[in-house]
Amino acid sequence: MSAAAAKSARLGLAGAAALAVATGSLALAAPGASAESCTWKRHSRPVVKQVKRPGQLRRVRRVKHWWTCEALQQAFTPTAALPAPPTPAAPPTEEPRPQVARLGVKAVEYSYTLSRPEVDAGEVIVELNNQGEDPHNLVLEHENSADPSLEIPATPSVSQANASFTLSPGTYRLYCSLYKHEAKGMEATLVVSDG
Repeated sequence: MSAAAAKSARLGLAGAAALAVATGSLALAAPGASAESCTWKRHSRPVVKQVKRPGQLRRVRRVKHWWTCEALQQAFTPTAALPAPPTPAAPPTEEPRPQVARLGVKAVEYSYTLSRPEVDAGEVIVELNNQGEDPHNLVLEHENSADPSLEIPATPSVSQANASFTLSPGTYRLYCSLYKHEAKGMEATLVVSDG
């Protein structure tokens, strides 16, 4: 038996870990693992360091070593056969909910950018994202229809507002109704298809 092994045997597991830390070979154990229930594995990794020597910079190559404790797999020995679990009843079938379409509208000074040019008819969540310096609103007007205009109220600079609308098929004109914004070109077109 070597002197280090004899010393480790006298100190026990805690003492051996302290000795390993003191000598620089740190051993990491798995949580809840004891020395008897694990296998020790040595790891190595090359390390390159820049060391400044008088008058010049040198590269020094070293190998770093460390140990880890990997828990042993315990053999499973069944003591008695367990009864089969009861089969659960089939869950009640629900009708699939229709997908809600989403439309993002980015507003900057005197222009809108739509996240998509076309959405399906039905419920649509519209998000006005004002990234401009002025407040902006959003009016959705169904062209060639008697439907009332839909509106997201004025949104302050660098903020966003959401609204849910039920849109019927057709073409919608989107514009900002604040003073002179529409006249300066703040409008866009959205097509709502018959899903």
